[in-house]
Amino acid sequence: MSNLRVAVRHHDIVVTKPGTDFSLTFRKDPLSPMLEMVGSIPDRLNHRLSAFLACGWKAAYSKAKELDWL
Repeated sequence: MSNLRVAVRHHDIVVTKPGTDFSLTFRKDPLSPMLEMVGSIPDRLNHRLSAFLACGWKAAYSKAKELDWL
């Protein structure tokens, strides 16, 4: 999945897919070198949402490494 937007807002990394309502927010755990997703995942996933979750996690992880959060 391409064309993801990654933004840093305070202590959060927000990943969105333009043209959709897909959005994920991740936050660094203050007590460990870990990212936590803020919010929940819907009970029913389709292929597009599943792909976004996987690519969104990778994008957030890369940004966190770049910021030296991890």
